[in-house]
Amino acid sequence: MTFLDRNGPTREASWPLLFARGSAVLALVSVPISTAGVNVATALVLVFALCSPEAWRALPRLVTSPTSIAAVALFAALGASLLYTTAPMKEAVDVLLKYRKLLLLPILFLVFHGSDDRSKWGRVAIWGLFAALTLAMVLTYTNFLGWTSVGPMHDTQGPMSRSWVFKDHISGGLLMAFLVYLSMALGNAADKPVWRWLLYLTSLLALFNVLFVLQGRTGQVVALVYVVMYVMWRLVQLSRARAGRMRAGATLAIVVAGLAFSYHEFMPRDSRLADTGQEIANFRDKNVVTSAGVRLEFYRRSIELFEHRPVAGYGVGSVLSEFERLVKNETGGRATAAGNPHNEFLLMGVQLGIVGIALFVWLLVALYRECRRVDPLSRTLVFGYLIAFTVGCLANSLLLNFTEGCFFVLLSGIVMYTGRALGGSTAPLRESP
Repeated sequence: MTFLDRNGPTREASWPLLFARGSAVLALVSVPISTAGVNVATALVLVFALCSPEAWRALPRLVTSPTSIAAVALFAALGASLLYTTAPMKEAVDVLLKYRKLLLLPILFLVFHGSDDRSKWGRVAIWGLFAALTLAMVLTYTNFLGWTSVGPMHDTQGPMSRSWVFKDHISGGLLMAFLVYLSMALGNAADKPVWRWLLYLTSLLALFNVLFVLQGRTGQVVALVYVVMYVMWRLVQLSRARAGRMRAGATLAIVVAGLAFSYHEFMPRDSRLADTGQEIANFRDKNVVTSAGVRLEFYRRSIELFEHRPVAGYGVGSVLSEFERLVKNETGGRATAAGNPHNEFLLMGVQLGIVGIALFVWLLVALYRECRRVDPLSRTLVFGYLIAFTVGCLANSLLLNFTEGCFFVLLSGIVMYTGRALGGSTAPLRESP
């Protein structure tokens, strides 16, 4: 059997394919814990995929995955913009390489395509991810309480970072918000009540963690979006069924709890979300560096740059050099420059113009449409992070960022392509938010 032998066996997976799949699962599980682990595991996925005859046989089928095609098209456009970028070539190449994670999507398609045991790998990936996120949550709590001092991020920035473990409050908060959703989805799919309620408890602990312990604003907003989604789903379920008093009371309690969480995050003075308005005012009136104020200034500059080159932008990696040009006569907070505007849509607009925004939106839409052909649990999980990712991209450059971007690609690719093995059911998941 050769690499291009299309008549070879398809039932029994070769050892390179098995190692490629195992490496892909390891990469996903490593995202919340180890950057080095992700880098090593993704490199192994590529090496073993190149050695796998099944991956080569699946190559002609790659055109059946709109998400993979969109990812390749976006990376190709970024690469082509090297021809006209205004950034120094080394800096432009460095930024381009940060987007190489997009090429993992077609590789994951080739690795998980065409075998009857893909669903088993999907379950291993989902539960492995749940275990890794739960471990990170437990260590976050113990660090916060002073019982442990685990992780390279712990106590690196004073009291604010005492709860950090492997990730900071932005990346860790977003991952913790997804644990809220993941635990609830797994709980809704569980058959035994004891496991269902343990998973619900994990979801509640993760929600408390992201709102009160890590306090990353992106994670808090995403967690609140998840709470609103769950409350709306419960209300719809209640209206469709003849619910007894206990179920009606539980739904009412969930609604009240959701409102209480929202009030706590937006109203108290010590809430980072509540401080957003004051940060903007301090930047505007006193010209001091604040997180929210600088972000709005970055957005204003990005729109200005987009208006000057709306079609194809300034090229990959051009944001820093263009920002520095705009602020050369500024002082204080308004002189702050960065390599990205903390908004993935605006980042694509500056680098590639309307072409980049269109390609990025195409990637998100293609993922949404393709996931409608997978099994209900896989669809629920990918949709859940797609919502978080899209919301997060309005305040951060998540595809550019290592942790959030790798998580988006690995979770979507593995869960979606393994979920196809169950027949692509489009029936709704039982009691799924």
